Amino acid sequence: MTSSQASAGDPVAIRVEGLTKRYGRRTAVDDLSFTVGSGRVTGFFGPNGAGKTTALKAVVGLSRPTAGRAFVRGTPVRTIKPDARLLGVYIEPCGAHPGRTGRAHLRSLAALAGLPGRRVGEVLELVGLEEAARGRVGKYSMGMRQRLGLAAALLGDPEILVLDEPVNGLDPQGIRWLRTLLRERAANGGTVLLSSHMLGEAAQTVDDVIVIDRGRLVHEGPIRDLERSGRSGVVVRTAEAERLSGLVVAAGGRTEREDGGGLLVEGLEAAEVARLAHREGVLLEEIVRRTASLEDVFFGLTDGTSR
Repeated sequence: MTSSQASAGDPVAIRVEGLTKRYGRRTAVDDLSFTVGSGRVTGFFGPNGAGKTTALKAVVGLSRPTAGRAFVRGTPVRTIKPDARLLGVYIEPCGAHPGRTGRAHLRSLAALAGLPGRRVGEVLELVGLEEAARGRVGKYSMGMRQRLGLAAALLGDPEILVLDEPVNGLDPQGIRWLRTLLRERAANGGTVLLSSHMLGEAAQTVDDVIVIDRGRLVHEGPIRDLERSGRSGVVVRTAEAERLSGLVVAAGGRTEREDGGGLLVEGLEAAEVARLAHREGVLLEEIVRRTASLEDVFFGLTDGTSR
């Protein structure tokens, strides 16, 4: 990827500063700031209605923000001329006329972008639409429309990809294919920013995460930090929960009673809790190691609802 190699020394692909977007009295995006690192896949997460699509449109220049600025490779996005080799964008819908074939749609986009015609066949093969591209877009399934939109974003073999909910409509095989494609692009120096409300699935793809809720930033950082922030521990059931709680606290742990009668123990491993209970003669009815899922962390950061 020539453009990626040319910018490899710049650690920041996209920078957003104080982005705000209002529609009348409604604030869709509120003073949002974040960065997207080069050569990485960054997930842009939030509940439905959190402002993800609105923010992405402003980031790539499809919408003018009420306040704030977005930069691509240090240049204000509003001053950048459209360049399919720098920035590939897919924000629903795919934009193809239902009466045209998928191939004709991509040919027109390639011509407008000054790209060689052979690139159309290459991206159709890449997204698995070689045969379907002969048919009219109006008869495409949602998954096929997603692939066509991705093909359009990939036409210029762009340095930076910005994708809005790209897994919507894809079957499990399609999701695996997309994950592999995006990871390979990052491994080769490309940058990907993708939005999703499905953190658990996308977490298998991304390096970094940006989480917003009601248009505001609530978390930014490597995915591993988010995974570590989840509440995990050991859940035990015993008729002597109060006594065991005191023993755990004396041993340096923490406890909390849960609905249903369980006792959540944090700060001690399951084996330590079992040994402590055995030594002190506390009969354990059940002991289970609990690991917090990314969905648990996500709902802890947001209220999980639409605006």
